Amino acid sequence: MNKTKAPSHTKIVCTLGPATSSPEIIAKMLGAGMDIARLNLAHGTLDGHRQLISAVRLASQKLKHGIGILLDLPGSKRHAGDVQSAFGKHLEFALSQNADFIALSYISSAREVEEVRKLLNEMNADVSLIAKIERAKALQESGPILGVCDGIMVARGDLALEISIEKVPLASKRLIKEANRLGKPVITATEMLESMVRSATPTRAEAADVANAVLDGTDALMLSEETSVGNHPVEAVEIMARIALEAESSLHSAQILNESWQDVPPEVNDATARAACQVAYQVGAKAIVAFTAGGTTALRVSKYRPCQPILAVTPSEHIMRRLSLCWGVFPIRKPDPQNLEEVFGMAGEAALETESARKGDLIVITAGLPLTLPGSTNLLKVHRV
Repeated sequence: MNKTKAPSHTKIVCTLGPATSSPEIIAKMLGAGMDIARLNLAHGTLDGHRQLISAVRLASQKLKHGIGILLDLPGSKRHAGDVQSAFGKHLEFALSQNADFIALSYISSAREVEEVRKLLNEMNADVSLIAKIERAKALQESGPILGVCDGIMVARGDLALEISIEKVPLASKRLIKEANRLGKPVITATEMLESMVRSATPTRAEAADVANAVLDGTDALMLSEETSVGNHPVEAVEIMARIALEAESSLHSAQILNESWQDVPPEVNDATARAACQVAYQVGAKAIVAFTAGGTTALRVSKYRPCQPILAVTPSEHIMRRLSLCWGVFPIRKPDPQNLEEVFGMAGEAALETESARKGDLIVITAGLPLTLPGSTNLLKVHRV
């Protein structure tokens, strides 16, 4: 966990641009709470984006803070399902830069997401697909779309033009709830702290908007012009982190767990993740340590929104960056443990290193046996550090 930022469970996505192109500003944004760097390929040049990605990765390595790269692919408002022509050129660029997330613009159906996935499989690429819900048809088809993507972005600006502005708040709440139920990350976007493009402080209405998104259950909050072209990019990140942390203090884990009993899948791995959150709440554990080879164990724990930090221990840099989008998850890279004793020892080390716990504190450990088999969450242990 980065000690220079308030450890809010809600993640912050920052759009980079002319105002945030210097290594110094990028480093300050990382320290302020940026978890994901977003580059909108609808603006700028590919060479410029390439330089920004390099600067982000260099700053991330220096600060030892894993950060995800999200590339927003513009697509076309007029494309009629031809995903190759809509996304092909930018897909190739995204893969050449080892992007962690690809956001797809103007998606209308699950079929379009599946066709992009097919293209990626043909390219032998493993990248998370984020479907932007910004069309009325996408809103109507949100269930099937959520079933095939890795997460969604609630693009409230374009959505307002499609369905009328007064319908957007309830639509956003519904989309967040649907994503939460499936354990898929959801980003809330558009004009969250818009006045900070010019002003050093947001309006009270903007602060309320950010807090409500947190209370609704969003995984991540997105800054657009505030950080790409704004006069106060670092301050915008700092204030968003502070508002998120304050809003999270009113979330009640017991209530969330009780509500999460509805529609639970009859799966051992999901049941184990939920039990880890229940046990952590009941015994007052300081952290939940999830050993995760492919990221699914940490995702399942995140779904149940524990108040404790979820320390996701993984040997993979790729998985570490991918988990940077998930609510409450703080990825830590460590080698694969070879046996259970190493699991318990490594979990204690992770809790101490991140200052999540002190000697003598309780933590909850969850993992899968066999240890190297992804998607087999079936181990739960209460452990004293």
